[in-house]
Amino acid sequence: MRLLMAFTLIASFVILPVHADEQIAKGKAIFQNCMACHGEQAMGDEDNEAPRLAGQHGWYLVTQLQNFQAGIRGVHEDDDNGQMMRAMATTLSDEDIENVVAYITTLSEE
Repeated sequence: MRLLMAFTLIASFVILPVHADEQIAKGKAIFQNCMACHGEQAMGDEDNEAPRLAGQHGWYLVTQLQNFQAGIRGVHEDDDNGQMMRAMATTLSDEDIENVVAYITTLSEE
């Protein structure tokens, strides 16, 4: 049992990305464009129908941004918020996505 717990702990350090201060700083700058809808601490805004981002897994945030870019999300004619998010996501490079997600994952979900 202790061996399994030790392996799990070691694996979590290997699997969880360690973000450099520079990457987080770049992500914080990019996130300035997101704050109007998602809030200063990425807690979301019901009035804007913007979901909470703080506390989400990094892989999930990356996937959703990529889905907006690929036209999987935000293309339905009745999805005004999704269309706006898609427009924002398509301005981001792969590096921008990594940086902004690195920053968002530093925010507390509370």
